[in-house]
Amino acid sequence: MNKQSKVAIFGGTGMLGSSIFRQLKKSGYENVISPSRKEGFDLLKKDAVDKFFKNELPEKVFMVAGLVGGILANNSRQADFLYQNSLMILNVLEALKNYSPGTKLLYTGSTCIYPKENPQPINEKRFMHGPLEETNIGYAVAKGMGIVACQLYRKQYGINAIEAMPTNLYGPNDNYDLQNSHFIAAMIQKFVNAQRNGNELVFWGSGKPRREALYVDDCADACIFLMENYDKPEIVNIGTGFDHSIKEYIEITEKVFNFDKEIKWDTSKPDGMYEKRTDISYLKSLMPGYGPRPFEDGLKQVLKIDFGVEV
Repeated sequence: MNKQSKVAIFGGTGMLGSSIFRQLKKSGYENVISPSRKEGFDLLKKDAVDKFFKNELPEKVFMVAGLVGGILANNSRQADFLYQNSLMILNVLEALKNYSPGTKLLYTGSTCIYPKENPQPINEKRFMHGPLEETNIGYAVAKGMGIVACQLYRKQYGINAIEAMPTNLYGPNDNYDLQNSHFIAAMIQKFVNAQRNGNELVFWGSGKPRREALYVDDCADACIFLMENYDKPEIVNIGTGFDHSIKEYIEITEKVFNFDKEIKWDTSKPDGMYEKRTDISYLKSLMPGYGPRPFEDGLKQVLKIDFGVEV
């Protein structure tokens, strides 16, 4: 990818989008734009998306925008998640077809849209091969439709759309709202509150379920690599290659914070899926140098950047 190419990031204010922006700039890309609603750009409005592609004709687009949230938001706003996430990608693909067919598109799904029951680790062939998790069905159907749509627009109209499937992300610019955040962000915020305000630390379940957590800059680097080097219709997982139990994440965070107070477990609350880990062998075959950082290293970066805490 030419460092002078015009590159657009849709969702540039979010965690992954802002990381892609930083990593592109660090790599020497000079013509990176991230249109916003303040400028009249709204992915839900077809006219605004059409106007953007007519006027800008970007060579590359990272489509990492979307309506996202934790389990509470996903479960209580199923229709919103279905409608908005479906409409955004369809508006982008139609505009590409009509006004900028030479633009290359990277679209991100999410490993949470794989079926709820899978052999571990989960490889790309599991897409659409089983029932979805009920609490996530609106989001999962929309993002899955987006992946299929990219493949169909490629087949029928020659749009060079590629699809990445990131695992659970954490990092700078995450959402730390305890009512609406994912596990890692909520855990970090709880530790910060306990350290600063003496809040009691209580976590749900037994702590036994295992989860992946990928530092967002490592995901951004993989997305940029795929944009530069990959041109096939097959999905590519972006994960870690390792996981930890919920209890292990909390023990690592205890160590980083030097936290010595009691931690309680509310075992009346559900554990959720016991294990969910992605197979990244395909990504490693494309990008042999891919090596995500350990959770402890990523956690220290988050505390420094988002909370001003040096550990």
